[in-house]
Amino acid sequence: MKLIDFPKSLPDDFTEQNFVDLINQVIDLKQITSLSERERSILYSGAQYLADYILLAQEAMGEVEVNNGRPVIGYDGPFIPTILQRPDGVEADFAALENFGVGEGEKYFGEDDA
Repeated sequence: MKLIDFPKSLPDDFTEQNFVDLINQVIDLKQITSLSERERSILYSGAQYLADYILLAQEAMGEVEVNNGRPVIGYDGPFIPTILQRPDGVEADFAALENFGVGEGEKYFGEDDA
């Protein structure tokens, strides 16, 4: 599957596991840890470029919410507890490299009541 087909294929009522299963049809997530440091860096740059490009498109289409002058960026995938997203003072837990973030949000923030 091409990445552009990912959002078209994900059902409205998807679970974290549905999300991971479908993204794995675009890229084999398990292979990321076996890439060289250079390859991982380039892959990250590509993903960041894509995220920035999508955000610019969302902004152009009037889809970005602003709260108190700050953009509110939506995210519906499994929580990946990176150094940028982990709560302050929480030690790194690399389990998400195996479970791809499925259930990680509950470990850090409890059940989602939404």
